[in-house]
Amino acid sequence: MKKYYKIISTVFVFFFFYSDFLYSGDWWKIYFTSPYKKGHALHSMDSPEHALIRNIKSANEYFYGAFFDINLKSVVQALINAHERGIDVKLVVEKDNAGKREIKELAHAGIKITTDNGKGLMHNKFAVIDGRLVWTGSYNLTYNDEYKNNNNVIEIRSEYLAKIYMDEFSEMFDNRIFGNKTEYMPFAAFKKKYYVKIGGTDINVYFSPEDNIERIIIDRIKKAKQSIHFMAFSFTSNKLADELIRMNKKGINVYGIIEKTGSNSRDSEYVKLKLESIQVKLDKNKNRMHHKVIIIDEHILITGSYNFSKNLTSSIKCDK
Repeated sequence: MKKYYKIISTVFVFFFFYSDFLYSGDWWKIYFTSPYKKGHALHSMDSPEHALIRNIKSANEYFYGAFFDINLKSVVQALINAHERGIDVKLVVEKDNAGKREIKELAHAGIKITTDNGKGLMHNKFAVIDGRLVWTGSYNLTYNDEYKNNNNVIEIRSEYLAKIYMDEFSEMFDNRIFGNKTEYMPFAAFKKKYYVKIGGTDINVYFSPEDNIERIIIDRIKKAKQSIHFMAFSFTSNKLADELIRMNKKGINVYGIIEKTGSNSRDSEYVKLKLESIQVKLDKNKNRMHHKVIIIDEHILITGSYNFSKNLTSSIKCDK
């Protein structure tokens, strides 16, 4: 009997109306790993590893993070150093990874760690620092995700956005609630905040499985006017694949890159998309292409820790 798991995760959508591609703005910055360039991440101050360490070192009050896995030694040491200088460091990790050496090292140093308590996976990859900065993307705090796999990270400076993530973190860390489809407080649906506006950019944040991310993404794709580009570590969502096929037949240009590993499995949508004339390719990284990204009309970005899978859900969305 096939098992399906609820997976807790996050996604962004940014709408940018200018054509020049930038890696940073006044309140945001994007980082990419460079697995093809030997030693690049080690020496680049713009790698996710070094950027996160800088953020940890700059923390004045707290670092609260929810990560599926942690084993990157430099980050582990930075978190321990922060704890020793009085920063409140709290972590949520996937229970299946809690027994790993580096996570035990963090706990032994006195850092408070909690794990999920369900049958599914705690797949989040986000941190909140001092209530002013959010760090999230496809990136686990691991050696493989920094040095071997293609990943992206976005950091956003916003107290309002940080509050949304803090509420989700507290739900897991303080209340031990993971992946609830029914909110646990009276009138929670009316109290829940998922939207902020920074400058001219609207940002929506969604978490799974309480938010129906598959439906939200499909609704956004339906509004595409010219093009849809995607990069997918895992693509097993029949509904999402069907919508991409429909949009392609409608005249929207659809292009995609899918992680090679698992692409020939029964659940993968790769062959189906290929047969339906979608311009989709397999990645060339001998390790993993770990992105979870959709770009609509070259000004809307969906990103985060949400795989396009029947098992996963969570998202952020931004309009400008």
